[in-house]
Amino acid sequence: MNTLPLFFNLKNKTVLIVGGGDVAYRKATLLAKAGASIVAIAKNFDDEFLAFLEQQSFVAVQKSFDGSDVGSHQPDLIVSATDNHTVNLAVHAAAKQHGVAINVVDTPDLCDFIFPAIVDRSPIVIGVSSNGKAPVLARLIRAKIESSLPSSLGLLAKKAGDFRQTVKDALPSITERRYFWESIFNRALKDEKIAELPDELQNFCQNNQKSGEVYIVGAGAGDPDLLTFKALRLMQQADVVLYDALVSDEILDLCRRDSQKIFVGKKRKDHTKTQDEINELLVHYAKMGLRVLRLKGGDPFVFGRGGEEMLACQQAGVAYQVVSGITAALAAGSYAGIPLTHRGVATSVRFLTGCYQTNEAFDGLKSAYQTDETLVFYMGLHALPKIVASLTASGLPSDLPIAIISNASLPTQTVLTGVLADIVAKKESAAINAPAIIIVGHVVSLYQANAQ
Repeated sequence: MNTLPLFFNLKNKTVLIVGGGDVAYRKATLLAKAGASIVAIAKNFDDEFLAFLEQQSFVAVQKSFDGSDVGSHQPDLIVSATDNHTVNLAVHAAAKQHGVAINVVDTPDLCDFIFPAIVDRSPIVIGVSSNGKAPVLARLIRAKIESSLPSSLGLLAKKAGDFRQTVKDALPSITERRYFWESIFNRALKDEKIAELPDELQNFCQNNQKSGEVYIVGAGAGDPDLLTFKALRLMQQADVVLYDALVSDEILDLCRRDSQKIFVGKKRKDHTKTQDEINELLVHYAKMGLRVLRLKGGDPFVFGRGGEEMLACQQAGVAYQVVSGITAALAAGSYAGIPLTHRGVATSVRFLTGCYQTNEAFDGLKSAYQTDETLVFYMGLHALPKIVASLTASGLPSDLPIAIISNASLPTQTVLTGVLADIVAKKESAAINAPAIIIVGHVVSLYQANAQ
């Protein structure tokens, strides 16, 4: 983060604007909306700008800028909006001398603060900034946000501000109040009809059971872009987050900032928490009335122990939701360009794991291998020699193609291909690391390294 977004209260604050043209005029109208008192200095003013200053009873000083102007007007902020670089440099130097924050329009290197692209639904205000690198992009993002927000949002926010004390009196718990407001604003953002706030509060008090809930959510294979909308929404509203080792920092940062985050990651022979302990934590926090997010890499129900967590919630009488994630096999195949099924090549897929509840490695296929089948192994990198030996013993040909995809969907993704006869040696030479997915079958021959 190059700059920290802050909202400046400009009411009764003086802003000095240097420049009398169209750019200076636009900055003045924006600052005036925020309640600033404006002093404008320019050798020449556009007629429209000058009329605006006079109409608003602002100060217009028709002269060339001099460094002493900063000391005489004692502004809280300065905006230099001239097309003369020498003047802009002089204004910047004077601002630095007097310790006043300055924005030199279209010159990021001379700015202490930046004007963002603004979405105004007062009292809701959203600012989008590219730190001066791509202002057109910031404006396009603003337009996208603008089009997605209901026009009535500002009025609802104002009513909510006036109603806050009533809600506080009716709902003494901070958690209950947050749940109430989220129930209102989530519907408002969908442009659904909201009743009068007293009626909404009465309905909430009558129906609210003050019970928590568990969200068992798949975070996908690693790329944050693979998250579902529902996953992101639940991540934003959870009070407690229990997350796995395969959940990246980028994804964790998308969770509600003030949520309690607890690492419960399990790696081979290194379990921070046992599965029973994780189940107990989920139930414990939910029974405290909290919303608990169980954030898991991939999909919760594909070798993810999500089923055990679901059963623990059922047995404890705790409400829960399960949200699918893009499992590692699908991400690995698509990001590597290896289709798991392909007409004339593979008509079925079998998902297997390289480790079992007993921690013993893969001990062979339980049913006969079909030549038009794709095998996908999770958590099998450590057991690759035994997997290859077992597959060969099961009758698979030694020249059957195989691929190992490490860190699927991430910028660090690595793809190693070979055949059953040579993949173990290739893997040792490449020093490829977990997490990795192993794909076995003729579809691997469709992989083209140069196409990725």
